[in-house]
Amino acid sequence: MNTQELIENACNCLKNQKFKDSTIYHNFRSFWNGLLKSTDVYTEFSHQMVSDYLTRKYGENLLLAQPANLPLKEYRIRHAFHSLIYFYNYRLIPSSSLASSTVRKDLLELDSRSLNTYISYVKDKGYSQTSLSYSYNTIHNYLVTYPLATISDSQLLNYFNTLSYCSKQTVRSKMRLLKRFLRYSYEAGFISHDCSALFPSNKLRSHTEIPSVFTPKEIYQVLQYIKEASGGNSKRNYAIAVLIAVYGFRAGDIMKMKLSDIDWENQSITIVQSKTSNLLTHRILDCAGDALADYLLNERCTSNCEYIFLKNNGSEIGSSITISAIIFTAFTNAGIHLNGRKHGSHCMRHSLASNMLSNNSSIYEISKVLGHASVDTTRIYAKVDVNHLRLCELEVPLYE
Repeated sequence: MNTQELIENACNCLKNQKFKDSTIYHNFRSFWNGLLKSTDVYTEFSHQMVSDYLTRKYGENLLLAQPANLPLKEYRIRHAFHSLIYFYNYRLIPSSSLASSTVRKDLLELDSRSLNTYISYVKDKGYSQTSLSYSYNTIHNYLVTYPLATISDSQLLNYFNTLSYCSKQTVRSKMRLLKRFLRYSYEAGFISHDCSALFPSNKLRSHTEIPSVFTPKEIYQVLQYIKEASGGNSKRNYAIAVLIAVYGFRAGDIMKMKLSDIDWENQSITIVQSKTSNLLTHRILDCAGDALADYLLNERCTSNCEYIFLKNNGSEIGSSITISAIIFTAFTNAGIHLNGRKHGSHCMRHSLASNMLSNNSSIYEISKVLGHASVDTTRIYAKVDVNHLRLCELEVPLYE
């Protein structure tokens, strides 16, 4: 079977398994398209073809790499091509059936009671709906295989081993979540054994990470790529990218931005921040106003929905991942040398702060622009202000 035909059939298989079009594209098709562009579409597909392509493009055969050691993007690439090879061999894509999904299976009475009680507990602590859903699904999937009634040290260690094929970020989040749940279950009396000591410590010192940032020239290159792209949502995507680049809005802020948030008469944008629930107001700059007006007047479909940015069918964008994927795809295809840098929507927020710092804006000013609840949160960007860090350089002492 030739490569193009195989990819089309694999995409149809994913559609039949009820995957969303956006998920199919961003998690599978976009990576497979790279393989198509590197060869004649009528070339017979082979495992070796994939290995050679990955080695040329990424410097190593990702099919042979340890998943837990890969950055998120390369982990997704590896998963996409493993799935394509599996489909080539068996005409199936592994673990793609939603009908048999683990989360749909019933739990034992003790497990169901403990899970529901825990979700109510964290809900009262102000967890977002997204966090609640992720917590429920992760814990449910664990309890299907490892019920609380039979919990043991060896059982937990077996579960840890199953995470070896996940990315580092996934391993960290799942283990942190499960540790909290089991600690709660112990304190609430659902289990008699405190399992906390079994979990390896993966604590990170706060504000020690180095954010990924891009220069103004690189940001402009991404914006131009999105502006010139063809497709039904080109004006929408460009307006989204401009708002993130100019104001540093989070993806969740963009997704929930309402028509009423725009005060055209007073030239201002006022939003309720998705992370802090605090109000944030900015003046509408010409570039942002022009991009918004172009989308609203010439592309946005007629809809009663209160949100600004919509899908083609007039419904709201259901996930902030969609927003981030727009930026991620643009960075990937705009011809920028990424050099291992993260390149979702949040990197534009980081880049805005870093570039403001390089232009002598104060930490306080940057904090106000980004809507940080504390100035301390903004200080992380001082670590990527190379221009000012150079002023702090010390001479290397001479030793005889």
